[in-house]
Amino acid sequence: MKFYCRENELGKLNKRYENGNWECVIIYRRRRVGKTALISEFCKGKPAVYFSALNSSSQENLEVLICG
Repeated sequence: MKFYCRENELGKLNKRYENGNWECVIIYRRRRVGKTALISEFCKGKPAVYFSALNSSSQENLEVLICG
């Protein structure tokens, strides 16, 4: 399957990944513009943690992230 229309963003993410520094990248935008597809494509073949925050408190989000 070919990945379309996000090559620029994907390239920027890969460049940051390849610099060897640990970073947390937050991706936000309006609904239905391909954020999840971009993240999924970027994570292919890499050790990664992906967490989609809940519309909830920071404490609840932290608990879900840590405990599942």
